[in-house]
Amino acid sequence: MSMASAPAEPLVNCSDTVPHEQYGLKEKLINAAETCFVENGVAHTSMRDIAEIAGVSRTTLYKYYPRIEDILQAAFVREFDRFELKINRKLSRIKSPEQRLEAIVIGLSENIPQSTWITGLVSGPRTKTEEKALTIGRSALDERVAKMIGAPLAELAELKQLRSDVDRELIVEWVRLIVHALSVVRHPGSFSKNQRRALISEFLLKSVLR
Repeated sequence: MSMASAPAEPLVNCSDTVPHEQYGLKEKLINAAETCFVENGVAHTSMRDIAEIAGVSRTTLYKYYPRIEDILQAAFVREFDRFELKINRKLSRIKSPEQRLEAIVIGLSENIPQSTWITGLVSGPRTKTEEKALTIGRSALDERVAKMIGAPLAELAELKQLRSDVDRELIVEWVRLIVHALSVVRHPGSFSKNQRRALISEFLLKSVLR
């Protein structure tokens, strides 16, 4: 199996509270998993493959990630950590909760997924293993979307600008569908970036604001 280049700008899930030396090892394991996902595909990656690329024993790998699903989850979370760090820099300059909400959804649609192994999962066709992996990714994305849009939605509600009949869980689902439709399904002759942004703004703001 040939080696792919390691993912740039390694980032450990900010919720982890492990000693510094374990950060490095967990990064190494996730990097190895992503290399395998890119080279072999998720469906054809085993825990043995990941351990070999990482240069560790399977016992060490299982200590941190007992199942392939666990390391998949960690890889998805790290990808979303990178995105959130990037978009938070932009959001810090935006004062209006309406504009922050809009910027988050547009940013999601234009920046996720960036990793080729995630793009391959989303674009299909998929095996049962890949379907399971995609389910893990969707769950991780839903949690991140709920976290990111929760603050501007709460602020809009406090300002009484949010529609009273808005179901926030449905908004999260809607955002995920928009991310899938506009960031992955891009056929020739489809909408331009500005047209996609206009569609997001129109539907999003009409859906949630008074």
